[in-house]
Amino acid sequence: MSQRKELSPQPPILRQPPIHLPDNVVLNILSRLPVKSVLRFRCVHKSWNSSITSSNFISTHLINNNNSNNNENDNDDDRAYLICMPAMYSPSNNPVCMVACDRKFNRISEYPIPSELHLNCPEIVGSCNGLVCLAQYGNGSTIADVIYVWNPSIRKFKRLPDTCLSQYDSVATGFAYQCENNDYKVVKISSLRAPNRPEDEVEAEVYTLSLNSWRRVGISLRPNVVVSNVKYYSSATFVNKALHWLGYISEVDGQFLNQNMILSFDVNNDKFGEIALPRGQVLPQGLVAVPQSLMVFKGKLAFITFGYPVIYHGFMLTHTPCFIWVMGEYGVHESWTKLFSVQFENVIHVQGCTKHGELLVEKELKTESDDGELQRCNDSVIVSFDPETLHEKDLGIQHLPLIATSFMESLVLLDGAT
Repeated sequence: MSQRKELSPQPPILRQPPIHLPDNVVLNILSRLPVKSVLRFRCVHKSWNSSITSSNFISTHLINNNNSNNNENDNDDDRAYLICMPAMYSPSNNPVCMVACDRKFNRISEYPIPSELHLNCPEIVGSCNGLVCLAQYGNGSTIADVIYVWNPSIRKFKRLPDTCLSQYDSVATGFAYQCENNDYKVVKISSLRAPNRPEDEVEAEVYTLSLNSWRRVGISLRPNVVVSNVKYYSSATFVNKALHWLGYISEVDGQFLNQNMILSFDVNNDKFGEIALPRGQVLPQGLVAVPQSLMVFKGKLAFITFGYPVIYHGFMLTHTPCFIWVMGEYGVHESWTKLFSVQFENVIHVQGCTKHGELLVEKELKTESDDGELQRCNDSVIVSFDPETLHEKDLGIQHLPLIATSFMESLVLLDGAT
């Protein structure tokens, strides 16, 4: 008869108590994660959702994101540029699409503009801390302007209230971050032709995101200086805590001056200022300097000047000399330096500059006729151009982007937007 072997009793299973991290540790971890990951964690618990959508967490996440980008200056995977393209070059049916690219201009992702915005022909005012400011201008008399602040990363947007100035002949806009108050501002400069005057009258107004309201501000520069206009329908360059436009002074003390200048706006004190363009621009004989656009070149205020023939009838030049001036010490006129003088072939416009110093240039495409001669075609291409190495790369965009600017992901607007 077989004996049953008695099994020895098993030791009881000791369950480890769950580890509860302090809330401040959890939030510190979450604030260092990518935007998509943070959005997913909103579903874990109501308290997490409440914390993630708070203004304090959004600001902390933005600071950590900026510090991370600053520590990865040579990271090719960094989302560095945002290019706006028409629908015909995008799988979306929306009027425009934002394309995020890395340093080598390889596409990372696309952000179609929400159809709820009802924008048929938008202008991109600027991009700052993950926000994109979009505007669609009316006719200045019967159709009002429409301006949105949009965060494509979290698919949130906010429509700004109607502006105070409803009549204008031209308008220039700017979008900026006010670091002292952790706030955002939109500046709109309107030019209106005054009766019995050869030049326009210029007025300005400022929108503050935290107040959700506009207010008028005066353009007070040197005594008795009249700013007649800024570059028509242009967006501003944001650098050194100020917005900048190419402007034009027509009158000083009643005397006509006809002088180009840079109009600045300090977003911390809401004051306009004047920055003179460099004097003594020495050009080859027969050329005249034409300031074309402002930009940020490796963190410095810069502007592009083309040298056109004195007798110029608007025909496209085969080779155009381009001069890049940079202000070494902000606000010091003597620090203007001509860094580069390069020859562009079939250049139309300089769209912008990357944070690494490459220029984004629109060039005219030419086709070869049956007899072997080059002739114009109604199309263009966008290339990146390094003024130091003279290396040029076709970005594969055969249409004019509305803007090319730096871009990053953020949670800004998560605490209050549509």
